[in-house]
Amino acid sequence: MDEITAVNNIRENDIYIFVKIGNSSYAFPSLNVLEILKLVELEYPEKMPFFVAGILEYKGKVIHIIDLRSVLKIETKEYDTNTHILIMQGKETVYGIIVDYVSDIKKIDTTIIAPPPYSTENCFTKGIYLNNGTSTVVINIDLLEEWLKNSQTDGASFNEKASSLLPRDIKSKETLHQRKMQLIAKTEDITYKGLQNKNVYISFHIGNNTYCLEIDYVGGFYKYLETSVIKIPCTPDFIKGLISIKGDYITIIDLRKYFDNEFSKLTDKSTIIAIQSKDFKVGFIVDEISDTMNIMPEELYKNKAKGKNLKSDNKNEIIEYVKDDKLYLVLNIVEILSNEKLYVG
Repeated sequence: MDEITAVNNIRENDIYIFVKIGNSSYAFPSLNVLEILKLVELEYPEKMPFFVAGILEYKGKVIHIIDLRSVLKIETKEYDTNTHILIMQGKETVYGIIVDYVSDIKKIDTTIIAPPPYSTENCFTKGIYLNNGTSTVVINIDLLEEWLKNSQTDGASFNEKASSLLPRDIKSKETLHQRKMQLIAKTEDITYKGLQNKNVYISFHIGNNTYCLEIDYVGGFYKYLETSVIKIPCTPDFIKGLISIKGDYITIIDLRKYFDNEFSKLTDKSTIIAIQSKDFKVGFIVDEISDTMNIMPEELYKNKAKGKNLKSDNKNEIIEYVKDDKLYLVLNIVEILSNEKLYVG
């Protein structure tokens, strides 16, 4: 179909992970992002540079977790269980970067990245990406790795501040420790394949279920409460209305109502996932974006569940998939976009 052709034409080096650190937005090329993790329990060696938040065992290796706040002169703040870590693959090393949260994963036109309006000497900024009045600093991963390498030996000492930034309440400590143990168990004997756009899925929550869809179909993420929804008369109740994004009107679908016949409970975490399609502009309301995961096609169908939990009228719209004893509902975007009931006449 035309939708598949259009999606597969996306070049990998155009996909960027957008994150928030403090009040600023930064973007990292997806080819260098191995994995996106929620914060886990970290360890602290006797000596480490001021910008290292801790160390972590990842796939049999000990890697540094970097807090760029110290480098960017951003005021430090305590982490919480919603803090995220980007696991990065450089030319020579693997390391992690602490971010407040992942705000977007999307294709951008790299030709319009403007040079930074300041000297880039001893800097790892590739340029500034401007979009709808919002500026994002695009990071040059090669320069960042070179900077980290040159700074490792500059009088490393015990970073007392680092350990104090982790959550200290008992419940959060238990959560971080459990995540660490799960990460170690998950990555034992797993060789790195990288975050390739094909076979990479974004997972998200709707009610008590975890859904996922291929990243190639994702055109952007938008906070629901920050959008203005135009109501449409005489439409199915799972259609919330239209929103305007970059001059285009997008039909907003309440996926929980669409699949489970229950309206979503809208919160400040409710997110619209804009779907890339040549012929049909649509966005899905989800409760909260979670993480990324790799699913190979043969693995998807090998671990396919029996579909007894599905309420969708069209059973082909979802594949029930089990990974690490957890059930994921994988959206078949082609089937969903082919359903005539989505079209507003």
